[in-house]
Amino acid sequence: MASLVLGRSERTVRRWCDDGTLRLVGSDAAGRALVCLEQVLDMLAEPAAPAAPTQRQAWLRLVLDADSGDADALACLGTQLLHQGRTAGAVSLLQEAAQQQHADAMHWLSHCHLHGLGVDRDADLALMWLHRAAAQGHVVARAQSRALRRLSGPPQ
Repeated sequence: MASLVLGRSERTVRRWCDDGTLRLVGSDAAGRALVCLEQVLDMLAEPAAPAAPTQRQAWLRLVLDADSGDADALACLGTQLLHQGRTAGAVSLLQEAAQQQHADAMHWLSHCHLHGLGVDRDADLALMWLHRAAAQGHVVARAQSRALRRLSGPPQ
């Protein structure tokens, strides 16, 4: 998760742990190394890093929830990274949330594929994610899907 949030490779994050730049705080049940999230937050460049103490705590909670696999947190953190221009990390988180049938993540993936944000531009994948989001009940995706059907004309 640290590599996604920081926009760095896992190898770089491991190197930072080895040289002491980033402090290891233990490991989880799956054997993944756990790093100090406060340090990760401090390493983020402005304006990506929340400044107010309550914002910092909310961000830390969001990262922890996303790391535990919570679909809402994955989608929320993914959209935050997307808005900060960290598109590769954003897409990865959105895909993980979409695998859990998170409609908003699917809609954002449609946007990413349509505009080539963090992925190659692909109109077919954009439409697929749009229709999947609509099928999950995403209101905006439903409206967009209906509009596209109207534009394509009557069925043959």
